[in-house]
Amino acid sequence: MSISGSGAPDSSANGVCVPVSGVPDGGAHNESESATLPVLDLDVLHDLEEDMGSTGVAHSFARDYIRIWDKRRTYLESSIEDDDAEAAMDAVLSLKNSAMMVGAARLAQLAVNLERLVKSGDLPAVRRLLPFVALTGEQTVCSLEQGYLPPEA
Repeated sequence: MSISGSGAPDSSANGVCVPVSGVPDGGAHNESESATLPVLDLDVLHDLEEDMGSTGVAHSFARDYIRIWDKRRTYLESSIEDDDAEAAMDAVLSLKNSAMMVGAARLAQLAVNLERLVKSGDLPAVRRLLPFVALTGEQTVCSLEQGYLPPEA
């Protein structure tokens, strides 16, 4: 699965979610690099649907991703707040792998950058990027809800 995706740089899956403007400053080029990617690469989810032979598993995966987004974000934030590099790496890897699997291209690239920063011991840089992680995660959730998942009956 590729995280490169397609789509306009500042668009979500359907263009109605929060725009990337107003991104917090402080992560050098990290946020601008990931901001060039689409929030959601629907091709990844369509590949999952095809691999599973139905949309049900992919929809369930997307709903589970949405349901535990806040837990992933909070785990990352608390590990950085506690200056716990080991927990931060665990949180970043969880964020990266789940983002790649759900087609969250922008968030996955940001997580790759966070992983590099944690490996180098630069937790202050990770801390500066946390507002962008939260914003990008919320954009991803919005894109999944409004641009991929069918309306709840």
